Amino acid sequence: MNKQIDLYFDFTSPYSYIAAERIEAIAQTAGWSVNYSPTLLGFIFKEIGGGPLTTMPRKGDYSINDFSRTARFHGLTLSFPKKFPVNTVAAARTALWVKAEHPQQLGDFVRAVFRAYFVGGEDISEAATIAKCAAGVGLDGAAAAAANDDPRWKDAMRAAVAASNDVKMFGAPYFVINGEAFWGNDRLDQVERWITTGPF
Repeated sequence: MNKQIDLYFDFTSPYSYIAAERIEAIAQTAGWSVNYSPTLLGFIFKEIGGGPLTTMPRKGDYSINDFSRTARFHGLTLSFPKKFPVNTVAAARTALWVKAEHPQQLGDFVRAVFRAYFVGGEDISEAATIAKCAAGVGLDGAAAAAANDDPRWKDAMRAAVAASNDVKMFGAPYFVINGEAFWGNDRLDQVERWITTGPF
């Protein structure tokens, strides 16, 4: 059995931010690892239809309140960004660069970007913000920002979106454990039980 949780996410997803803050402790306690897999929800929605929760009647107002309430429930801070949703291509491409070149720092980088957006209110579509996040976890900020323009990581991003389509992702966060899919931060309790005691 592959003891790895595949976490598919978009940096513009508030629930993915919360999940990214929680999942390491859950995985480590059970002796599992987390495979952070950035994708772009815009392409997923284009493939299957749909859009951000915040654009939907009734669900929009509810979800904006629930994002912050859920964060508080888990002891986290979440300030809904003034610019939402935001283009996350640069952040995602850079995450793929970190994943390939500095895998041990990937989780920290992912959380740094999420915190920059959902705690600091920073514009994560800007290269300077991504460079700052990278430098904050001990990486070369300039090299990290440059990944956005590198054809290698552009190709890797297209492959990452295809991979998230292959596992039938439709929203974020989306967890896959040896073929079993779980959608949403509110499914982390099920994820924890699944990896601790086995399938149910």
